[in-house]
Amino acid sequence: MLDEFFNKKNCDRCGEILKVRIMSWFTKDTLCMACKDREDQLKQNLEEKGTDVRALEGCGYIPKE
Repeated sequence: MLDEFFNKKNCDRCGEILKVRIMSWFTKDTLCMACKDREDQLKQNLEEKGTDVRALEGCGYIPKE
């Protein structure tokens, strides 16, 4: 799994070339920083609506707001 993460050339969400990579909070996707920022905004929006996002870590899907 880690080899795949480090050998990825493109973001799983948007397809951009990876200069920096991070794993998604919700899935096993490898993300660029722009997609990570969008995911962080989603997490913040969910928290503001009262959702316990810690319970969603690694859930395997991207929640809808």
